[in-house]
Amino acid sequence: MAAAAAARQLRTSVAPMIDVTDPYFLRLLRLISPFGHHELWTEMVHANAFSRGRLVEDPTRLAQHIPLRELWDFAPHVVVQIGASAPGDAHAAVRELAKLGVRQVNLNCGCPSRNVQMGSFGAVLMKSPDLAAAIVDAMRDAARGSACSVSVKCRIGIDADESPEFLRRFISAIAGRQRPDAGHPARIVLHARRAWLSGLS
Repeated sequence: MAAAAAARQLRTSVAPMIDVTDPYFLRLLRLISPFGHHELWTEMVHANAFSRGRLVEDPTRLAQHIPLRELWDFAPHVVVQIGASAPGDAHAAVRELAKLGVRQVNLNCGCPSRNVQMGSFGAVLMKSPDLAAAIVDAMRDAARGSACSVSVKCRIGIDADESPEFLRRFISAIAGRQRPDAGHPARIVLHARRAWLSGLS
């Protein structure tokens, strides 16, 4: 209920953008509008930066991706977005982010970039709803017992398929796998347009 009430108070939500919404830009936004009810999203960070790259052990690199300053007094309104293609990597990322005080972690299921597709994450995950659901399950398991919640950002369709059935199948997989003992249910954030995986650069 508290999360729903907080969501209703939000006036703006700054979308995650590679090479734009870095910690310095997010700090600038807060300086410009310090009293607004805003949700600030980081640029996407690959989950294996935590599971294999040991990002948290390098303070300089960590500060380039995670808005540590904002976590001191604005944590409920900071969303760290991750990309993942394996449940284990996603679990490790959420576990480490929760330790840092991150309160919201989002799984990117909407980026259509060719490089992202080659890594089997982003929008291409919408073609594998069971895998996406397993990743979300792992994220929720890692967040259990902490103040961290999990969400999924997806599109309404992929390439030429924007049928209600396609989206319903994906959301049903995410919702259907959620165990009652795995913490808060995942929130779905809908980017209301298709992701083109082919034909566009």
